[in-house]
Amino acid sequence: MTTRRIPAPATAHRPPAPPVGTTARRSLLAAGLVAASTPLVAATAEAAPPKQTVPTWTRLPDLPPNRVDWHPAVPVSKPYWTQLGLAGPIAGSHRGHLLVGGGANFPEPALTSNRPTTLGKVYWNELFTLKPGATRWSDPVELPDAIAYPACVSTPYGVVVIGGEGFRGGPNGTALKPAEKFADVFVLDAGGNRRDLPSLPRPMSYAVAGLVGTTIFVAEGPDFLALDLSDLSRGWIALPPWPGPPRTVAVGTAAQGRFHLISGRSQAADKSWRFHTDAYAYDPRRSTWTRLPDLPFCVTAGQAHPTRHGLIVLGGDKDLTRWNKIQHHTALRDAAAPGSPTWTEHNNVITWTYDHHTGFNSEILQYAANRWTVTGHFPGPSQVTTPAVPHADGLVIPTGEIRPGVRTATSWQLRP
Repeated sequence: MTTRRIPAPATAHRPPAPPVGTTARRSLLAAGLVAASTPLVAATAEAAPPKQTVPTWTRLPDLPPNRVDWHPAVPVSKPYWTQLGLAGPIAGSHRGHLLVGGGANFPEPALTSNRPTTLGKVYWNELFTLKPGATRWSDPVELPDAIAYPACVSTPYGVVVIGGEGFRGGPNGTALKPAEKFADVFVLDAGGNRRDLPSLPRPMSYAVAGLVGTTIFVAEGPDFLALDLSDLSRGWIALPPWPGPPRTVAVGTAAQGRFHLISGRSQAADKSWRFHTDAYAYDPRRSTWTRLPDLPFCVTAGQAHPTRHGLIVLGGDKDLTRWNKIQHHTALRDAAAPGSPTWTEHNNVITWTYDHHTGFNSEILQYAANRWTVTGHFPGPSQVTTPAVPHADGLVIPTGEIRPGVRTATSWQLRP
């Protein structure tokens, strides 16, 4: 599948892309993938609680603006046009290059997620790359499809992108056309080249994933799936799910040879929502789940990353009261005639709640010695619906959402 760069960069030497047949993909991905599941620092026995350390945060260059001029309501040619930030981006690290792209936002001036827009939520198809030591992002590569909210896993052979939602063929908005969920799975290398892998058994977005050994594990809704990158001919295998409720917008990571599924949310039969504080670890060697101690609060849509003694969880949303209030008034608004007094009343409540949203969790949780503790805080507004990317002996939180419908172009690097 071809990609094009905008604008075209100077010619650079690249190794020839391997063929995309099954045999070639197997040989490409079979060797060396154990390194991809290596924790941030080497694992050691958990004999005692870890010594507290002060993490170091570094702000990376902001993402440049999207440049695909696809609709007059998006002012990409105006001098004031800038990157608003991307929720649910494709994000990962390959050969020291940080890859961030795709994603979704609300780009119309003065119009936000809860105000009438021409386009609705816009999904993008550009991939930006920050090269090792660079102080600016490279010119974007234009991907075949506009994708947001996939699960992403960094491997030595590229960033594996799993599922997601958006539009075929390029950017589009939900007010113009419904977004579709994807079952696609593919690898993006540092140059933005794409190689397809076996598709998911069903389309899914907001999934979480992790790599243990040569196997990618994916969880979303009621499903738990595995793909062995050393034997792609088997495709995705359904595994017994965790011993807890189905969920979406959870947090997931691989750490200490196990896949961890943490928090998330689910909707009950009466349409109320539940924010989960439970956590589970799957051991592929024994094919068993273990329930971990509950978190002190929900971290739905946050991030997790392995550490020397366990893992850390950053940010997320824990305000169930606010979430249920928004969902309650959304249901009442949608049941009323558009523009009627009842519709306007409930829409005003939702808009007021969004406009006065003060942000998501800023706490950083550490799991070690079989307990959770708060060990620090995010350096700015907490960024959700974006992954934690292992990169340059640390992790990166790229772009994301800081309030409902509001994004940020900021990316942070954490060195624990």
